Parts: sequence; C-alpha cells; structure tokens
Amino acid sequence: MTLTVVLGPRTRLAAALLPRLAPADPVLLVARDERDVAPLEELAAGLAGGRIEIVLPSRLRERAAALVAGHDLRVVVAAMGPAHPTDPGVVPDLEADAAAVRRDLALLDDLLAVGAPAHVVLVSTILALAPAADRRYYGGWKSVVEQSVRNRVEARAEQGAGLTVLYPGRIRADRGRPWQRVHVSYDRLARVVAAATPGKGAEQTVGADSRIWLIFRSISFALRSLKVHRAAEAPPR
Repeated sequence: MTLTVVLGPRTRLAAALLPRLAPADPVLLVARDERDVAPLEELAAGLAGGRIEIVLPSRLRERAAALVAGHDLRVVVAAMGPAHPTDPGVVPDLEADAAAVRRDLALLDDLLAVGAPAHVVLVSTILALAPAADRRYYGGWKSVVEQSVRNRVEARAEQGAGLTVLYPGRIRADRGRPWQRVHVSYDRLARVVAAATPGKGAEQTVGADSRIWLIFRSISFALRSLKVHRAAEAPPR
C-alpha cells in the first residue's frame, strides 16, 4: 500500500490523478493556506470518502508520519515554481518566484524527514531541457527546481529515496483535433504518474511533441553552432 502526497493539488493534473490512485490507499493534498482548503475539499468530495485528506503545511510532517506507517511513500510534485506565462509582456517577479520555490521545497524537506523510503515523482516540462528564447525564464526555473529536488532526494538515497522526472510537452484537456494528437492529455500524463515506479524510467519524455521538440531544438542548436564556428574562422576584412 502507498501513501501518496500531492504538492500542487490545485492543478488539472492532480484532478486527473486522484481517480487513478488505488481506492484503499491514503492520499494527502497539501494546501498552501486556508484559502486552498475549500476548493480541495470540493475536488476530493466525489472520490472515495475517507482516504483523501487536506493538510496545511504546519501539520504536514506530523500527519504524513502518522499515515505512512506500513505504507510506501510517494510524493507527486504536480506543480513547483512559476506557472507557464500566458502574457509574454509581463515582467517576472523574481523575488516572489524564489520565495514560492523555497516554500514548496520546505514541504518536500518535511516529507523526506519523515524517514520512510520516498519515491518522488516530479512533473517538469520539456522546456527544462531545451527552452526556446522566449521561455528561458520559465524553463530555467524548472531546471533549478529539478536540481534542488534531485539534491534532496540524493541526500536521502541511503534511506531508500528515489526520483522520477517526467518531461511532458504541451498538455491538453483532450486530444480531439488531429493536430493535437501529438500533445499529451492530462489523463495520459496522470496514468504515467500513477504507474511510475522507483528505478524504472527515472527520466522520461511524455508525449510525441516533447520528443519532436527535442529533435527540433537539437537541430537548431547544431545549426547555430555551425554558424558561430564559421564566423569565428572567417578572416578579418
């Protein structure tokens, strides 16, 4: 049996994931503050009663320690770091984003400190591996988050901690239109998260478009490198 703790539960991914978890297993949804509690209670209301609890950060370690006895521990990081920008004209708030990441990493620290062997499933983005010029801030934060999570998990490796990192491309509510079939749906991504096991597929892309993006960015980088190399070799005029 597995205790699943979801960081970033007010996401469409978390909503798709909850019905896919084993009905008898306990689940903790971590609220950021009191304002999150009512929406999360509504999210959990239609699912198996009694197995899903909403917990505030101040009680996370205590409650996780009480529930994990006799269970494996899975921590699903459905969201950490800045949200994908919807308006490219908005100037990012570096201080606010850094504070939010530190807050979320503190939650992970509390869970790892429980002492149970933890399997952390971090849902990142393909932009963390190969961001476009207009997505470097967002993709860069995702890389910072991944390395910060990785450092924490590796520090607990002797206690059985392990990490799976997923790199989806564009995520859609559905894939009804022909050109959207290369994107991953929330349901498909939730199935991948639920099926993730320690030591298997520790890093994997999810969705055809994520693999296409990597190929495109690799070719683009190679062409730019070739251009720079030729410019460096060109004799001065």
